[in-house]
Amino acid sequence: MLSGAILAGGTSSRMGREKGLVLLRNKPLISYAAETINKVADEVVVAVAQDMSRPYSKVLGDEFKVYEDSRRDGGPIEGLITALSAAKGDYVLVCPCDTPFLRPEVMESIARFAKGRDGAIPIIRGYIEPLHCALRRGHCLSVFEEAVEEGIRKLADAYAMLDLTMIDEDIMRGLDPNLESFWNLNTPEDLALAEDKMSHRLQ
Repeated sequence: MLSGAILAGGTSSRMGREKGLVLLRNKPLISYAAETINKVADEVVVAVAQDMSRPYSKVLGDEFKVYEDSRRDGGPIEGLITALSAAKGDYVLVCPCDTPFLRPEVMESIARFAKGRDGAIPIIRGYIEPLHCALRRGHCLSVFEEAVEEGIRKLADAYAMLDLTMIDEDIMRGLDPNLESFWNLNTPEDLALAEDKMSHRLQ
């Protein structure tokens, strides 16, 4: 069984409001990632900040189970712990909530590269994409919990404790030539650009 997980627990400081709930062409931003990962995974869980489960559940409906982080301001590693704890699959396919151009074939490829290892992460423009990944649930959960206990908060440091497949950018470009799957909308300006891009595609 392959689980999917959407991380929506960030502070959204640059967006100025709860990022996953911001409307993009009259749809909550998280809905785009949810629709995509739901095509690939057998179940989808959503990790949100404390006190945010109700608004996310309202926009996502019963099809997606929403779980709150147990620690406030724990960062992305806390979101991963929440997601891995809630998921049931042997592997969990992870994406952030702010990627409206995420392609299912990209996520399927990441899941395939994870098989037999602790997980898989793409390398894009020389850097890992830490929130686009597939992780072996049980082992990675234990490692992340141990990392937090040791005071480790950076995902890169936690990932260094795992046996991961690093996926070459060229492989991702073969599925998504402009790497739009990895475009995170962080600001109102990004949101406006995404609106414009979608408008042009519909013309």
